[in-house]
Amino acid sequence: MLDTLGHYKILDRIGAGGMGEVYRARDTRLGRTVAIKVMAANVAGDADRRERFVREARATAALSHPNIAALYEIGEDQGQLFLVFEFVPGEPLSTVIAGRPLNLRRAVDFATQIADALAEAHSEGIVHRDIKPANIIITPKDKAKVLDFGLAAWTAGGAEREGAHDSTVLVTAAGTTLGTAAYMSPEQALGEKVDQRTDIFSLGIVLFEMVTGRLPFT
Repeated sequence: MLDTLGHYKILDRIGAGGMGEVYRARDTRLGRTVAIKVMAANVAGDADRRERFVREARATAALSHPNIAALYEIGEDQGQLFLVFEFVPGEPLSTVIAGRPLNLRRAVDFATQIADALAEAHSEGIVHRDIKPANIIITPKDKAKVLDFGLAAWTAGGAEREGAHDSTVLVTAAGTTLGTAAYMSPEQALGEKVDQRTDIFSLGIVLFEMVTGRLPFT
């Protein structure tokens, strides 16, 4: 495991996803805990994709909203391209639901917070494209924080969908991750061009799951 990246001391590995490895780290300059995502080689090693990724990440870093996990920095060290995010303590909404309906008032409160975060991002032209309970953290104070705004295109499944705009059917290669189809709009699942409405569709699926404990489509 990495020990340091720039002025960040790596504390432990907390996960992995389509974009790469995720670590909890300490900012030695500011004395705060952060989450660091080290980008996968297929993004970092392709000059064109890398340039576009950095451009989109900079746009995301401009978002400032209490229900969005802030992106602090885009950095590079030891040949590694990485993103530094606000570290959000708590549990994923998927764990909070755990197959059981939430209290209706609580579910509507979470949905309102997520919708407000989406409205802020959409007003800046940023579409999340991967709204699902696993990408929403519920803090100890019962506040919803949405992770990875505007970066879903850089996951393995997102890259497949991005390259499928001219096709009516999305075909994935063996071993690649499409994403969580249960939360996608039909247009997104088919690899068609999407806009902010795909996030609204996904939020509807999340709200349904919060109030029923199950998905509307199987």
